[in-house]
Amino acid sequence: MTHISIADRMPTLDFTTNALKDGVGVVPLILMAGFADTSAAASELVASGAVRIEGRQIVDPDHHILSYAFDDGEVLHLTVGGKSTMLIRRAD
Repeated sequence: MTHISIADRMPTLDFTTNALKDGVGVVPLILMAGFADTSAAASELVASGAVRIEGRQIVDPDHHILSYAFDDGEVLHLTVGGKSTMLIRRAD
């Protein structure tokens, strides 16, 4: 029997340690995930309260995910609008 994890079935964005050095902004994350077509649309999603990371509502379009969020090998869940979800993880 083959074990299939959630990460194997869910869309995932992988970032190198170097890419996370200065953090990754929530607006670019939304764009990379394909949940918005423009920075303005992504910022609007954030400002309207539609964006959550690990269940925590993000309302600041300047919010960044910093490298220490992955110190325990954690995989973060980005959810937009309650339905669109993507995993964010550090690729070592």
